[in-house]
Amino acid sequence: MPDTNSLKVLVIEDDEDTQANLQDILELDSHAVVTAASVNEALARNDLGTISVIVTDRRLPDGNAEEFIPRLKQVMPGADIIVVTGHADVESAILALKRGAADYIIKPINADVLRASLTRTAKQIELRHAKERSEANFRELIEAVDLAVVILGHDHKIIYANRFAAEMTGRPAIDLPGKSIFELVHGESASKLRRQLEQIHHGKAATEQELPIRHPNGDERWIVWNARLLKDFEGSPVVLCAGHDVTERRRLEHRTMQAERLAAIGQMVTGLAHESRNALQRSQAGLELLQDEFQNQPDALEIIERIQRAQKHLHHLYEEVRSYAAPIALHRESCSIDRIWRETWNNLGVARADKLLNLGEDLNTDNFECLADPNALEQVFRNIFENAMYVSRSGDEVLIRVGDSNFAGRDSLEVRICDSGPGLDATQATRIFEPFFTTKTQGTGLGMAIVKRIVEAHGGHISVGQRTGPGAEIILILPRAGN
Repeated sequence: MPDTNSLKVLVIEDDEDTQANLQDILELDSHAVVTAASVNEALARNDLGTISVIVTDRRLPDGNAEEFIPRLKQVMPGADIIVVTGHADVESAILALKRGAADYIIKPINADVLRASLTRTAKQIELRHAKERSEANFRELIEAVDLAVVILGHDHKIIYANRFAAEMTGRPAIDLPGKSIFELVHGESASKLRRQLEQIHHGKAATEQELPIRHPNGDERWIVWNARLLKDFEGSPVVLCAGHDVTERRRLEHRTMQAERLAAIGQMVTGLAHESRNALQRSQAGLELLQDEFQNQPDALEIIERIQRAQKHLHHLYEEVRSYAAPIALHRESCSIDRIWRETWNNLGVARADKLLNLGEDLNTDNFECLADPNALEQVFRNIFENAMYVSRSGDEVLIRVGDSNFAGRDSLEVRICDSGPGLDATQATRIFEPFFTTKTQGTGLGMAIVKRIVEAHGGHISVGQRTGPGAEIILILPRAGN
């Protein structure tokens, strides 16, 4: 740390006597002194990074102070500059100070005046270094805590974000400064956040606010944050935000609520199916008797068959709702995912025979091993393939793209299944995994909801891809074996 007893001073002076005089005064006060006769000679030195103070004549062979001070400051931004001159000129002094000079001294040099100037300069350097140490300590502390810390400017753009904030947003910390905070937030929450920031700028602190963060991989993360206004941060008001990740807590709460809801649905449907089974069996027996009675009446037989189909559909609905509501019990083993989807596709051969569909594969990995339940994953692929077959035309291709991925810090396999159908609009893409939502003319709307439950039970993730061309894309991410 520099102090008034030991500064390294660069003297730039073309007059040998003046240069020697300055050197004697400075060395007498225990300063380390190096000299140069011109700016170019000074800039050619290889020790410029160690210079604390520059004492320079205003007029030198290669320019005057007003011209070369910016050059010196650019190369040695940490060095303070003291200008000495034999001609008092208020305008040139003011200009030199504006260009970055720390002081302006008149020749002949008065040793006490020079000492006083160096003392002031040393104190400024010491304060600057203290500030740098304080900022470094602050950053080290902020980087060490498991809190997302973000500083926002008056335009809501990020000035600073720590490591934890970068991890939460899924973006490199170096990329966050300059971004608007609204780029990281789900659209429906942006207006609420804007109102909160406006209130903070009016002096009202925010406490325990929940905010969803948009992650590049489509994952949704939640943060509970506090914020307050700092009126003078490097000369401007800023908003300091600090928050902690509550994503896992929210997911646990959601799973608990979903499990309770499913348990209630399952209990209700099981009881309803049990009570209805006898009635359905009696009605089926009655319909079979009617079929024998109306053998010679085609119109009546058609009505009876329609009633029987409706009963079968009702029975199927009971079973699918019961299956959806039942707890998922996985029997995991190390299995090859490519074998599962190929077997599932082959098993659907009869169902797609009239459309002559092809299964294309774009494989960008050689590791298909996952720790999973093969039967459960067969159900996943069957539901997705059946949806693709439903919207495809004869001769179309269903394409599977596979590659390596990382989800929640685990080595994973990414499987993208693309069809050539009309695709999904915004509403359909948002609601496709909701129970009882369907785009088919027939169906319970539980297929993709069951798929989502199975994938998440494996610790994976499912989402809808953003297609630029025709068709829909379903993205599965499954943890590999050993995770």
